[in-house]
Amino acid sequence: MSVTAHAPIPTERDERWHYAPLDEINARMERSVAPCGDVPTSVTPMLIDAMVGATGARLVFVNGMHTAELSDCHQLPAGVRCDVSNTSGGGGPPVATVTVDEGVRFEEPLRVVHVAVPDADAVKSLLSRARTIIELGTDAHAVVVETFGGLDGSRASTMTESSTTIRLGDRAELAYYRIQIEALDATHVGHTLIDQGADSSVGMTSVTLGGDIARNAIHVHLDGPGARADLAGIAVTGGHQRHDTVVTIDHAASRCTSNQRFNGVVDDHGRGAFSGEIVVQPGTTGTDAHQSSRNLVLDPNAEADARPWLRILADDVRCTHGATVGRLDDDALHYLRSRGIPLVAARAMLIDAFLRNVTDSIAHEAVRAHVAALVTSAASEASEASTRATRPAWPVEHP
Repeated sequence: MSVTAHAPIPTERDERWHYAPLDEINARMERSVAPCGDVPTSVTPMLIDAMVGATGARLVFVNGMHTAELSDCHQLPAGVRCDVSNTSGGGGPPVATVTVDEGVRFEEPLRVVHVAVPDADAVKSLLSRARTIIELGTDAHAVVVETFGGLDGSRASTMTESSTTIRLGDRAELAYYRIQIEALDATHVGHTLIDQGADSSVGMTSVTLGGDIARNAIHVHLDGPGARADLAGIAVTGGHQRHDTVVTIDHAASRCTSNQRFNGVVDDHGRGAFSGEIVVQPGTTGTDAHQSSRNLVLDPNAEADARPWLRILADDVRCTHGATVGRLDDDALHYLRSRGIPLVAARAMLIDAFLRNVTDSIAHEAVRAHVAALVTSAASEASEASTRATRPAWPVEHP
């Protein structure tokens, strides 16, 4: 294996990296090595089916390399393509491309799957670079599910550096789901860039469950008048995990609308952070932007950070934002316990209910069921962990 050259990580002076453990990310990048060799035998079609929750059209990449025997994009209709290209050039990683032509509407989910598998014979982290480009033509419609999964390693872990670029033509509609369920000792640094044309709309749901350190950056450019972006997210953080979500929505045209709804659950010594920025450019009119961050803290040692970030440079705007940090409702928990529900189950039910306003809003039935199952499982694990451990008493006033 050869050491891979890495792009520099920003410094703490960059506000968008304020909550990220930069020193540790830098150190892990320096220790990581490029993958080589064949696809591990542990990655099977059955594993991919379980990871994405369904069969159907999909492009599969293992440690950043396209794996044709695990992919299936042969039954797509005219005007819909899932391909692999090397547009990154310079010997860079292959790029997954999803393209829907002008006027084409396709309702079935198109899946891009990235699997990170540690090298069984190495002690250094294995670095994979995931690159995806999604393009919808004028009046096109599509559903895309991008999954980042991974396997545990006994000696070494993995590091994923992902970049997804989405371009929407005028009046295009995209439902995009980003699901990060990598191994609990993995490192994930991801960036999603969305450029929208006039009267286009994107509905994005982000789910962050895996990774020891995971950063999820989303940058939306509303470049055409009448564009709309609806972003929702879930992050469940436990143990000593660090999850950081950073959202920037740039209202660069008039009559654009954006909504942000992000819910986080933090337990044990975990730390979850959300920074949501709304930028309204000069000269725009009719801007309508809303932002909400709700956080549930299950343990006094856990920490949740929520920071709204507004840059309003125009007058004709309607912007709202709100952030809450709280713990489980004692009255609701007592009510469930008084009905004979065990403590672990009662806590799991309340955690799951807290996250339901995001999962229930997923329009596609199969995707909604898959995400709900992942979230329910994570809620149960958080409940069991927080109930099993010995906790210090809550302070009288919890921030």
